[in-house]
Amino acid sequence: MPMRGELKPVAVRSGARTSAAQRGWSVFIAIARHQDLQSILAFCTIGFLLTMNLVLRFPDFGAAMAELALFP
Repeated sequence: MPMRGELKPVAVRSGARTSAAQRGWSVFIAIARHQDLQSILAFCTIGFLLTMNLVLRFPDFGAAMAELALFP
């Protein structure tokens, strides 16, 4: 079949597909930069560190509370 005109120029698509890994990283970075998430993460980290401090400082606290619960 003969050609009937000029070939269309190949243009680079501006919305070229990105790989799943690139999309995943961009979503992860967007979530990590969110101010609310950073505040919640800081609050939870402080609570976890305080809990670990108390657990290590008073290792028999749970056993002591269990004994007190047995004798009213």
